[in-house]
Amino acid sequence: MSPRRALQLGFIWFCTLNDITTFYFSSGRLRRSQFLSSYRIIHNFVVIILTIKFLMNFWHFSADSFEKSPLVRLAAITYFGLVFLSLISCMGCAYRRQDRIRNMIEKLQKLEGICNSRGYQVPKSKKRFLNILTITLTFLLILRLAIHAALNVRRFVRGYHNPCNCFLSECMIFAANSLVFGLILEICRNWWRLESGLEMVILDPKPFPDQLCRLRRLQALFQTLIDLTDEVCFVFRFVFLCYLMRNVWSGIRVGYMMVRVFLGHSAIESELEYLQMVFVTCIQPMLFSLMMNTLTHTADSLLETTKEAIRGLYCRDVRMERSMEWFSLQLAEQHTQVHIFGTYRMNRSLAFDGCSVILLHVIYMVQSEYSSMF
Repeated sequence: MSPRRALQLGFIWFCTLNDITTFYFSSGRLRRSQFLSSYRIIHNFVVIILTIKFLMNFWHFSADSFEKSPLVRLAAITYFGLVFLSLISCMGCAYRRQDRIRNMIEKLQKLEGICNSRGYQVPKSKKRFLNILTITLTFLLILRLAIHAALNVRRFVRGYHNPCNCFLSECMIFAANSLVFGLILEICRNWWRLESGLEMVILDPKPFPDQLCRLRRLQALFQTLIDLTDEVCFVFRFVFLCYLMRNVWSGIRVGYMMVRVFLGHSAIESELEYLQMVFVTCIQPMLFSLMMNTLTHTADSLLETTKEAIRGLYCRDVRMERSMEWFSLQLAEQHTQVHIFGTYRMNRSLAFDGCSVILLHVIYMVQSEYSSMF
C-alpha cells in the first residue's frame, strides 16, 4: 500500500469515527455497515450533550470577562452559536447525503482506475503540490489532537481545567471539512491525469479511428469530473456556509482579543486565559481555511488551463479538429468553481474579502470599546 493510499484510508476511518461516513473499505470496495449507522445515532447524541456542557462551562468560566465587556460576550455567543450550527450541518449532511457521498468516492475510484490502466500520469509539479496539501492536512489533524492532548495533560498534572477542550465537536467539524477537502483534491488529481491523457491522444501517431474513440471517452470523463464538482457543492452547501461564517468570526475574535490584550488596558489574567481559549478554538480552523482557499482556487482554474491546453494542441485530421472544437464549445458553458449556494466562489478573492471584513469588524469593535469608556 502506498503512503497516499494509507493516508486516504486513515482519513476515511477518521471521518467514520466522527460520524461523517457510515461505510468502510473491504477488498478495495466501499461497503455499508449497519453497526456504523447505529453508532452514528449514539455519537450524535453524545456530541450534542457534550457540546452543550462545554458551552455552559465556558459561560461560567468567562463570566467576569463578559460582565466587563459586552463585546466579548457578543463575540463568544456568536462564535459558539456558529459552532453549534456547524455541528448540525455536519450531522444533517452525513444523515441525508450518505449515499451521494459514497457514490462520489466510488466514481473517483473508478476514474483513478481508468487513468492508471491507460497510463495517464499527474505532472510532477502538480503531484508535488497535491502531496504538500495532503501532508499539511495531516499536520492540521495532528495539531488538533495535540492541542486537546496538551490540555488534558495540563488538567491532570497541574489540576487546571480549561473548558475549551471541546474535543468531539471540533473533531467532527474537522472530519466533515477534511472529507470535502479530500474530494476536491482527488478531482484535481484526476483532472490533471486526464489533461496528460488528452495530450497523449492528440500527439499519438496511431490510426485515426482509435484516436477519435479515445478522445470521445476522454471528453466523457472530463464531463464526469465537472458534474462531480457540482455534486460536491450541492451536497456540502450548508457545511461550506457554516465553514465560511465560522472562519470569518474566528478571525474577528482573534484580532479583537489580541488588540485588547496587547494594545489595550485589560491585560489581566482572565483576559490572557480567554485569549488562550480563543487561540485553541480558532487557530486550526484559520490555518485550514488558508489551505482550503488554495485548493479551491486551483480547482476554479482547472477549466481555463484545459482550454488553453486545447488551443495549443494541433490536430492533423479534420474530424479530430472538429471534435476538439465541439469539446471546447462544451467547456465554454461550464465551470469547475467551488461555490456556496451559487453566490460565493471559494477562491483567493473570497479570502481577501474575508480578511477585509475581519479588519473592519475588529476596528469597529475596538472603537466601540473605547467609546464606551468615556
